[in-house]
Amino acid sequence: MRPGQAAVLIVCLSALLFVGGYAWLRDEPPGAQVQDWQQQVQAATGESRAYLFLNGIDAPFDEQPEALGADRLQHYERWHAGRGVTNSDYSVPSVASLPLPEGRLFCRIEAPGCFDSLLAQADLGSRLAPDWFALQRRYWDFLNMDDYRTLTSVSVAEPLPRLTYIYAGQRVHDLLMLQIARDGQADVAQGGLREELRLLRQQLVRADNLVLKMLLGRLISDNLEWQVRLYRHGLIPLPSVPEPFSAAERSLLKPMQREFYGIAQMYAQVPESVSGREYLGLLLFFRPQMTINASLTPYARAVELSQLEPDAFAAALQEPIPGPTSVGGIRNRAGNILLAIAGPDMRLYAGRLHDLEVKRRLLAVVVSLPPGPFDAEQLANMPDTRNPYHPTQLAEPDGRGQLCFDGPHEAGFNGRCMPL
Repeated sequence: MRPGQAAVLIVCLSALLFVGGYAWLRDEPPGAQVQDWQQQVQAATGESRAYLFLNGIDAPFDEQPEALGADRLQHYERWHAGRGVTNSDYSVPSVASLPLPEGRLFCRIEAPGCFDSLLAQADLGSRLAPDWFALQRRYWDFLNMDDYRTLTSVSVAEPLPRLTYIYAGQRVHDLLMLQIARDGQADVAQGGLREELRLLRQQLVRADNLVLKMLLGRLISDNLEWQVRLYRHGLIPLPSVPEPFSAAERSLLKPMQREFYGIAQMYAQVPESVSGREYLGLLLFFRPQMTINASLTPYARAVELSQLEPDAFAAALQEPIPGPTSVGGIRNRAGNILLAIAGPDMRLYAGRLHDLEVKRRLLAVVVSLPPGPFDAEQLANMPDTRNPYHPTQLAEPDGRGQLCFDGPHEAGFNGRCMPL
């Protein structure tokens, strides 16, 4: 081979290796929806008194929740500075807290015998501790705040506010409404429950945290159940039927954007968390942005499902569940392993929110039924007795003193039934 030919061959081989190496190592650009979601999470700035209050809702009786919430936020953000989203060794500092109410008064309202046991209490007011009243006031103060936004930086170790105190605060509120109704102030008790429902629905729209969104849905379901139980026992006047739940109330957009942002940041920082041979392996067999783009699918689908009407949601659930996403072949072997790791079924979160419309319709039906036995013809003549998921089906008694709707997914505890 002549020297000139050898040189040309070397140049061609070098160019081929360069092109091949570039093609192998090349990653995708961010997808349009990926960019949009990440930008929306990053653009959510500003103060939130409601978050600070919720973050410190368990502050001792003589301390301010907002002050404790601000201290906790500052402690976490100092820890988070300079660390990646994959660091998980954060621990919330231990401080004195308001005692969390417990005991038989805090049984699950749907549990058999729970409501009857509460009715059997001679004087509920005398059994409520002073700290419990403080918790109820804090619960009510939080509901009346209109600027909720999660302030913590996203990470694996991101702490949640003490949401069990919100749940307990509602229960104290319910017990107070029961006592007020038994004291002859039925209109006051009904008004308290109606106003609570209005405020809960507003917070449901604002919630950008998935756990908080699901908790608010549970609190709304309990509120509807308390209204029915008090009415059926003659303790409050006929409840007004709430407006149907809107797409904005059901929407999982903000919570799913935040959930996705966390997983996207984690994938992006994986190469930075290793060194040596592991880093070389990731360089060859991991495409972070390709993996991030592919991981969006279940989050985006959950948002779409939450914004459908219940019957369209039920139809969508009949579609086959797509298998694990795989992109990039061997070039993204590590990314495909991450994508194949089973996560929660995001569709069920949408289902829990759709069940709220089921409870609303059951309230409308149950408060319209006369006391005592009823027949199927009475149900057939009520428009709200049509199943939101399956409009050709009617609500049916379950044989245990409840009226229920069937649904396309597993119901939460008593999620699609109301007491008769």
